[in-house]
Amino acid sequence: SVSGPILSSCEYIRTHITKPLSIGELADRTGYSEYYFSHKFKKEMGCSVNDYILKEKLEQAKLLLAGTADSIQSISDSLAFGNRSYFYSCFQKHVGVSPSEYRKQNGKL
Repeated sequence: SVSGPILSSCEYIRTHITKPLSIGELADRTGYSEYYFSHKFKKEMGCSVNDYILKEKLEQAKLLLAGTADSIQSISDSLAFGNRSYFYSCFQKHVGVSPSEYRKQNGKL
């Protein structure tokens, strides 16, 4: 079972996915230390905070790739990936295809 503070953190991550998020900021919101928050999050969610944030960013990227005509660069920028190369490599690694290939396969436009 997942505790209220961790569920609240997951919801905060989902609703603020376009902003740079840090473990420190999330820990502060719960009143936990960074170490305790990270440990508790991993224990309850089965993955690290950073892995969860990346997973949520990639889910949002998939929605944007399939449902908008936004450029891959603007999607990368809007999800605070830092640079397109990092976005591309994360997407390829976790989704199994490149962002442009994903858009070709799943785009509705």
